[in-house]
Order: sequence, then structure tokens, then C-alpha cells
Amino acid sequence: MENQKVNKQAAISLILTIVLVLAALLVLFIGRSVQNLDLRIAIFLFSLIDIGFLVAMILGTKTKQFGIRVLSVISNGIFFIALTLFTLALALAYGISEP
Repeated sequence: MENQKVNKQAAISLILTIVLVLAALLVLFIGRSVQNLDLRIAIFLFSLIDIGFLVAMILGTKTKQFGIRVLSVISNGIFFIALTLFTLALALAYGISEP
């Protein structure tokens, strides 16, 4: 029973990471295809996904399996940093484009 709980918690962390990556790609491609989309919406959605990567990292570090812990910290850390830089670039573009 205890082993199933550990495996379920590890699976939740990995599945959440995959879902967040897919959500980020979906927001990116839908944002490009929709005409006259305000950048604030994209910045807000990417910020929510960024917070989700932090939550997935915390869930991954609470598992008892060392491999899952390392994979969670490395993958979520890379995705968090990359998405944060992209969000800051969007915020800079929004600031420059305003009159």
C-alpha cells in the first residue's frame, strides 16, 4: 500500500511536467494564430504555467525515489528558467510596444 502511494506521487509529478510543457506549446501556437491577441493574456498564461513548474518541482522533490527527484529538479528547473526568460521577453516587448 505504501509503495503504491510513493509511485502515485512520483507519477503525478512527471505527468504534471508533461502536461505543463504541452500547455506552454499550446499557448504559444494558439497565441500566434489568433489575430489581435493582447500580450498581457499570453504573459499571464505563461506566468501561471511557470508557477505550475514550481509546484511540479516541489511535488517531485517530496518523492522517496532518488531518480525521480533528480529528474524532477533538472527538468522542471530547465523549463522554469526557459519559460521565465520567455515571459520576461514578452513583458519587455509589451513595454516597448506601448505608446
